[in-house]
Amino acid sequence: MSASVTIRMYNQLNLGDCFLLKFKDGTKESFMLIDFGSYFSGNDERELEIAESIQQTVKDNPLTVVLTHQHKDHLSGFISAREIMEKLNIHEVWFSYLDDPKGNEAIAMRKATEKFWKQNKENKEKAKVKFAGVPAVENMLAAKEGFDLFAEDQTGGEAISNLLEWSKNNCKFLVPGKNFDLPGLPSNAVKVFVLGPPTDPVLLQKMNPSKHEEVHSLNTMLQLNNLDSSSKLIGDALKAFSPAGPSMEESNFPFNKKFAHPASLDYPKDDQISKLKACYTDPQLPWRRIDHDWLSEMGRMSLHMDALTNNSSLVLAFELVKSKKVLLFVGDAQIGNWKSWFGVPFENSTATAKDLLSRTVLYKAGHHSSHNATLLEGLDLMNERELVIMIPVNQTVSEKMGFAMLKPGMLTGYNRKSQGRVLRADTVFHNPGNTNTFKFKFASKDTDFKPKIKQVRDKSNSSHLFIEYVVKE
Repeated sequence: MSASVTIRMYNQLNLGDCFLLKFKDGTKESFMLIDFGSYFSGNDERELEIAESIQQTVKDNPLTVVLTHQHKDHLSGFISAREIMEKLNIHEVWFSYLDDPKGNEAIAMRKATEKFWKQNKENKEKAKVKFAGVPAVENMLAAKEGFDLFAEDQTGGEAISNLLEWSKNNCKFLVPGKNFDLPGLPSNAVKVFVLGPPTDPVLLQKMNPSKHEEVHSLNTMLQLNNLDSSSKLIGDALKAFSPAGPSMEESNFPFNKKFAHPASLDYPKDDQISKLKACYTDPQLPWRRIDHDWLSEMGRMSLHMDALTNNSSLVLAFELVKSKKVLLFVGDAQIGNWKSWFGVPFENSTATAKDLLSRTVLYKAGHHSSHNATLLEGLDLMNERELVIMIPVNQTVSEKMGFAMLKPGMLTGYNRKSQGRVLRADTVFHNPGNTNTFKFKFASKDTDFKPKIKQVRDKSNSSHLFIEYVVKE
């Protein structure tokens, strides 16, 4: 027998991941759902339509659900579409070892992140009250809400509770190095390899690529300690602040009190303080003032913890054993996650991460094609002629939020390696002419690519609900 895989990428009309995979070997089938969520709230109607489509496809067959990490754009559908999802035969749920409630790593990570979200949220609420009526601060806090939409008020707990209930607590917490047969298929038809997230805290913390790869970022706990100090300073400063100006008796205000001069006091015109005050109170030069700039540290805290969650993504490689073809699903893994794979030994296998990457024929683009979510070294190893890259992205949302997704340089690399076999959730085909790769021969004109793609319209017939691509032995 020979195995095949049908990969369905849903179009949420939003930013998020939702992939339904059907593995087939002879008469045996195995269904898997990898993530299901939307970035912006209020997408319930679309998520219900997606859930109905999943139900109609899977029917009563056992379904394995994979949750790569706890961000709203990967799990909101497990909450909004509960009425349909709970009817499915969810046989098993796969999580990262970092989601194991009994695991030491998960406990440490959860305590740290919960602590910082709590501190950040409390500080933000205090700032809203204490700086009420101050346009500069109100505008900053309002703008910040959008960027932390799925990071700050985590909904992961409810989604995980639902999945555990539906699966009757039948779950796996996967650790890098695990290697096992895909459930529901004959032995040695499809192998599953667990590559990430890292078990090394240094690599777990490494978010962005550096010019010199030998330069690693600081240890996770050191970074968390720095954030701890930062959040405490913000809290102390907010306590010290009063509408009339900082209390001169408080020593914890961001600026040492010996440098502080209440703006409410009048000074002689020929006084140096008066002249200095005039420089920073000119309404035509608002950029000179830094009174409230220190509050932006709350945003940096939020974004850092958000990125740390991305880097904790569960990463899976599926090998069609007979043909050795590999499908790679990386969640929102960032650079440290990628780098950790090269040191992972797989139990009962001679395969290596480099070997699996070199045989990859389908790559689910990391973090919606963000600039820091595909390691160049890893992409360069993907040399199979039939390589296809699927991007779960929504350009409208990305541009609205100012996210670093669909950057020309990244898309150039994708098109170069896949010879134009790039599929997007929002537009189906990506136009390679927009990425300065005109010199490459594009597979979109090949007879072996488009016939493998299927589009299905949604109920309203206003857009496609999903696209499918088939990988055969």
